[in-house]
Formats: sequence, C-alpha cells, structure tokens
Amino acid sequence: MPASLSASRDSAVVGLFRHSKVGAVASSIEATHPMDESSNEVLLDEMPTPDGLIELVAYRSGGTVWVGVRPKGWSHEESPVEYAIGLHTGSEEHYVEATLSMHRAWGVAFGAVAPEVERVAVRNDQRDVFPAVIIPLPAFLDEDYRAAWGLATNCGGRCELIGYDQNDRLIAPQTRRTGERRVLSASESMELLRQHCDDGLRHYTWVLERPSVPEQEGYVQAVRNGLYAMALVLAFVEGAPDERTAMLDAHEITLRYVESVKNEGWEPPFMHG
Repeated sequence: MPASLSASRDSAVVGLFRHSKVGAVASSIEATHPMDESSNEVLLDEMPTPDGLIELVAYRSGGTVWVGVRPKGWSHEESPVEYAIGLHTGSEEHYVEATLSMHRAWGVAFGAVAPEVERVAVRNDQRDVFPAVIIPLPAFLDEDYRAAWGLATNCGGRCELIGYDQNDRLIAPQTRRTGERRVLSASESMELLRQHCDDGLRHYTWVLERPSVPEQEGYVQAVRNGLYAMALVLAFVEGAPDERTAMLDAHEITLRYVESVKNEGWEPPFMHG
C-alpha cells in the first residue's frame, strides 16, 4: 500500500503506518502497493516538469481513496504510482490534505481539498506562490474532496499546497476542517479576541506567581513581556481610545489578573490532567 507523510499537522495515519509529527512537512516515501489491487485507477491530469511529464492519478484501495503522482510511462509492476497520499487517514480532517514530492530545486505538492476550498496554489519555502489546479474526482470513487496539485521551483527543500476559501482567505495546510468558513461579525471577532487575551493573561500570571526555578530564570522576562503585550491588546478590546491610554490601562489589567488568579486559585487545564 502507498505510504506518504501528510503535510497536514496531526494527519499522520497513511497506509499501514502511523507517524507522529507537529506542524512538519515531510517528503513522500516510495509507494509499494501492488498494481492489481488498484485496477479502478483514473488518470486525472498531466504536467510538464524539468524532468519530463508527470501524471496525477486517483484510485481506491483498502477502503481508502488515494491520490498519487508518477512519471509518464511509469512501470505498474510494483505500484500504480511513485508517491501517494491516502485521504481521511488522520485523526482529524483538514481542508487541505496534501503531501509533496521533491526533486532537487523543484517540487510537486499534491493531494485533495475539501468542498469549502475555492482555489489552490503551491508555495515554496521562500513563500513564493505558484499556480495549482483543482480536479474533481470521478463519481465512482464516492469522494467529495477534489484532487489538487501544482509545481513550485526555487525550493530549498519543501513546498506545500495551500487553499483559499470563497472570501479568498488563505487556508493553510494544517487548518482543521470545521465546515463552511463564514465571515465573523465584528462583535464575534472581538469576543474571540477577548477570550484569547483572558486565557493568555491568566496563564502568564499563573506562571509568574509560581516559585521560580533557577533553570527557568532566563525565560522570566520573556513571560513578563508576553503578559504586558497581551494586556495591551485587551486594553484596546476594553475600549482604550489611543496608545497612551492603552499603556496605562495595561498596567491596571496586569494587576487585576494577579488578584483574580490568586483569589480564584486559577490553574491551567493541564494541571488537572
């Protein structure tokens, strides 16, 4: 069965193997699935590369839909494709389920994207963006995700498939799929920002109020800086009309959280398992 490493964070189960990684993009590994178990393959597209034409292929095997690439004229004796990714094989679904095949300074990012993705592109590690295409999968595969791929040059070692929603907002490869990506109202966005600041301020305050450990002394100032920066943002959320007022309010906010964390006996969730 083909095995590849998905570019999506936590989407780590591919083929017969389970890989653990955090926010990493790993190169595909060579496919080893016998051809006779994927006779329902379909050729989706062709693309010229510096090394010649390559093909994008999809097929179902072992209950999983696979999207893979191979050089034109690829021998089918051992595997239908050279590199492949199985869809929906991770612990979470992502809007973009993709991997890559690197060849010196160029690479191909390929996989599939959710219906909420309106367009795609490929980005190299210098953040240069290259065109990519979305290709519907045939009905017999019974898959609402669509195949997607593109080629990037000037790669330092990686490239990635990225998507954009109906409002042309970027969808990064690690973005967990939660359904339609609607535009939040100003009040909804402000409430999310307030919650984020509240969580961060509580955590920073709790850390600074704990007995210091000599090995951690070098991090104390960074935590204080983070606390103040978070308080400054919350000051604007709470209505500070200008920078000077926000700076004064931020000081009061930090004192407020020191008192609140102490009186409530607040602790971060990880302290309770």
